[in-house]
Amino acid sequence: MTNSVYLGIDVGSSRVKAAGFDRYGRLRTQADRAYAYQTPSPERMILDSRQVLDSALEVIAQCVHALPDGESIAAIAVSSQGEAFTPIDRHGTILAPAMISGDTRATEEITRFSADFGLERLYEITGHTPSAMFSLGKLLWLAKHEPQLRAKAAKFLCFEDLLVHALTGRAAMGFPLAARTMLFDGKNHCWSREILDAAGFRAEEFADPLPCGAIAGTVPDSIAHRLGLGRGVVVAAGGHDQIMGALGCGAWESNTAMYAAGSVECFVPVMESRVLSAGLRQSNLCTYDFALPGKFASVAYSLTGSNLLEYFRREFAPEYDFTQLLDTMPEEPTRILTLPYFTASGTPYFDTETPACVFNWRLSTTRGELLKGLQEGIALEMKLNAELLEASSLRLTRLIATGGGFRHPAVVQLHADVLNLPIALTDVTESGCRGAALLARSALEQCAPDRLDHAKPELVRLVEPDAQRAKFYSEKFECWKRHSQLMRGNHSCLMQK
Repeated sequence: MTNSVYLGIDVGSSRVKAAGFDRYGRLRTQADRAYAYQTPSPERMILDSRQVLDSALEVIAQCVHALPDGESIAAIAVSSQGEAFTPIDRHGTILAPAMISGDTRATEEITRFSADFGLERLYEITGHTPSAMFSLGKLLWLAKHEPQLRAKAAKFLCFEDLLVHALTGRAAMGFPLAARTMLFDGKNHCWSREILDAAGFRAEEFADPLPCGAIAGTVPDSIAHRLGLGRGVVVAAGGHDQIMGALGCGAWESNTAMYAAGSVECFVPVMESRVLSAGLRQSNLCTYDFALPGKFASVAYSLTGSNLLEYFRREFAPEYDFTQLLDTMPEEPTRILTLPYFTASGTPYFDTETPACVFNWRLSTTRGELLKGLQEGIALEMKLNAELLEASSLRLTRLIATGGGFRHPAVVQLHADVLNLPIALTDVTESGCRGAALLARSALEQCAPDRLDHAKPELVRLVEPDAQRAKFYSEKFECWKRHSQLMRGNHSCLMQK
């Protein structure tokens, strides 16, 4: 008799990871593959979808090969970055690279469409407010600027459904990822005919949306043999990576949120019902399906996250590894004020124009101080998001940390101090994979993932804010907000390339 292992695949913008867990939540196998997105122009960010798909299949095969004797993969689910889609033809051939979240070329198209369709109606249907990041705007851009490609495409698949299609022959995706297209009716859980008609697309051009943990299909023998899988491996619906991460790290209770520090820095607070409000809409704070039945979530985020640390190391300290570089940060807060728009902003502004700004940078500033000042800027942006969530009755009292950006203790402490909130650390290193794996297991056991034995990870440490530093950051936050408003209102005076 073999022991079952449940495999979660996490498809990101810079790498794909796979991790398999047994029914006790213990990690049994893992693998990853890196790839790079391209930025051919400032507003364009694209990924080679064939490379991503091949990498995902490779990590599955590697995980299977690395399993101990007597263990086998029983079920698979996918955690996927949001918004990016890949056009394929009727034979399943990939026709073009994916435009990922940071690709803002569709700003004009989504602005015009939203004005014509109606902002409030769009929010009422989807639970989201418009941005060039969402699939809807990118699809409108494709139809306008590449009509031959649009005509040739039979389907437009996000990375979850692209991989599910490759594994099972059926294009299917979880509700949370379907919502990130901005084509999905969040109340009725189906593609919105009203939005599709206005945009000039058909429901048949997209994957089948399914509840998280629903069975999408099984891996046929020919593909299973190629990957080293056994017969009858089930593939279940997963979803958007932020939702999968929150499930995987156990952040599914009221007043608690996952705090993910990856390329995107993000809060995911969970709601007991589908809350739509003027306050949430005005702050671009969405409402969409969580991974547990009947629950919903919001996402508050900065599109500048650990990508800033990677950029800083590459350009200013290539001789350091990340730990050595972060060790140079001073313990005390800095006087530096950073507006962290090194990419387009996330919530609450969806600002694609305002550039990053650093104030109080002097000749006496050390590299460690500058780095900490940049990290503080991201944390202050997230503090603003926490303030806006609280104004909409989504008060956070505890955060559960996940992601590579929180591996260094000084970074966790910095964020606890800035936010003046305790941050819990768990024994989970790959929460997105773990969340998807829980859904894979729930599909076989026909049980909601939070009711599975050993679903919640162990708490390793609770990082409390330092009262004195928290007071300093509270005062700094008020100053930071004034500088933020000033720069966002006057960036047009800056020379642009």
